[in-house]
Amino acid sequence: MTPEICKVCKTSRYLNPNMRFLVNPECYHRMCESCVDQIFSQGPRPCPMAGCRKTLRRNRFRTQTFEDLAIEREVDIRAHVASMYAYLFGPFIS
Repeated sequence: MTPEICKVCKTSRYLNPNMRFLVNPECYHRMCESCVDQIFSQGPRPCPMAGCRKTLRRNRFRTQTFEDLAIEREVDIRAHVASMYAYLFGPFIS
């Protein structure tokens, strides 16, 4: 098993077992909670990952549910599609 490392500050969970990783549904890049607090405390900022041009906000970050980010993204997409169907077709289903 590879150690979980924050790509922004390079801190490892091996050195800090209480470290929590957060993910933003805009770009799904993982960052530790302390990096998110430091970077986004003043308001919206660009994602600190190289090549990512998304503007992120602190209140959109959440804890990662699944270990694999591809599964995390897929579950979010399916939940969004299900909510759209419930909104569009909810009155017709009895």
